[in-house]
Amino acid sequence: MPAFLTQNIDRAVVVTQFDLRGFVHPIGFRIEGRQCAKYLLAIPSNMVAFAAGLGREDSPLTDDLYVNSFEASYEDYLAMCKRLASCCDRAQKEAIQLIIKDVVAQAEELRRGEDEPRLPLLALSRDTRWGRVMLSLADAFEVELAEVTAK
Repeated sequence: MPAFLTQNIDRAVVVTQFDLRGFVHPIGFRIEGRQCAKYLLAIPSNMVAFAAGLGREDSPLTDDLYVNSFEASYEDYLAMCKRLASCCDRAQKEAIQLIIKDVVAQAEELRRGEDEPRLPLLALSRDTRWGRVMLSLADAFEVELAEVTAK
């Protein structure tokens, strides 16, 4: 079974931390300013894609390694996230745990703030793409989301 490469996991953590503080669009421009639901929809699945090597010619994606969050079932995405977690060292795992908590906390902050038309898409539910991604990541990386959402 193919493995997630350390260099790709490290890159995914760095890019995601950067995105959480001002989104970088995949075609190269940066969007400064406050978070919005649209960016939070993309950030978690982008992190997993970067960890799988998306956008790097030297580490092509394979169907054995990566499943697209738009098409994957919860079970398939969870299996991929568990493979990712098994390839992480302790520091990488802790960094991704913090990212998961940060993304969920930012979504909660948006819910308490302005009315945003995309907020229902940020439901922690297997019925939404974002929910499937976040629940899969939380399960694979052993993050208790109740602690984050209770704050």
